[in-house]
Amino acid sequence: MKNPYRQIRPHRIPEEIVQQIKTLIREGKLLPGERLPPERALADLLGVGRSSLREAISILETLGFVETRKRTGIFVRSVSSPIISDPLRQMLEEDKSGLYQLYEIRRDIELASADVCAQLRTKADLAAIRKLLVKMQEDARKDRLSLTHDWDFHLAIAQAAQNFLRVHILKNVFSLAEDFMVEIVRKLIDEKTSISQVIEQHTHIFEAIKRKDPAEARALMDQHLTWVEDKWKEFGTR
Repeated sequence: MKNPYRQIRPHRIPEEIVQQIKTLIREGKLLPGERLPPERALADLLGVGRSSLREAISILETLGFVETRKRTGIFVRSVSSPIISDPLRQMLEEDKSGLYQLYEIRRDIELASADVCAQLRTKADLAAIRKLLVKMQEDARKDRLSLTHDWDFHLAIAQAAQNFLRVHILKNVFSLAEDFMVEIVRKLIDEKTSISQVIEQHTHIFEAIKRKDPAEARALMDQHLTWVEDKWKEFGTR
């Protein structure tokens, strides 16, 4: 992968580091949840001293663009996180009907992403989506479904649609629905046959994107999300 970082000029070093990281996030070259290189490596990539880098990271944390996790590193935060607040999470926990509205938001974003992805995707985008599909297929052969691999597949499609806000907002939608979706995935695994259906649906979406067929990619994404919603309602009645 081509190095996305540019070396920093001597003047206004921390400010330039901040601006460069913000630009990489805006351009979708740094994704929500992605870990930045270790401090020493990042300082070398930027051509700056570690003290200047630490000052820049502190500014980025204050602005809400990154977060430092103890013993694990520095991670990109979702830039849409201010609109997905803890009160909203609490409301969804207290009233599960709000999850249906959250799913509507997901559907709106994902249908648009599939459509645009099929139009604009590059060979590199296609390779990234295929890689995640292969991981899902490997899980399925072991009678498993990984929520992480599933969501990464959908995020890769949003990323290929070249709208970084879709990626960040979708990441937050997934985060809000995580506890509920873990239970849905568990029930799908219990059904066994549902695993192969999930893989088949994702494969068809990938093939439509590969053919650069926006209408088909959108329709197949709609079918997939409708199937998941139907399963959700079915499980809710048990």
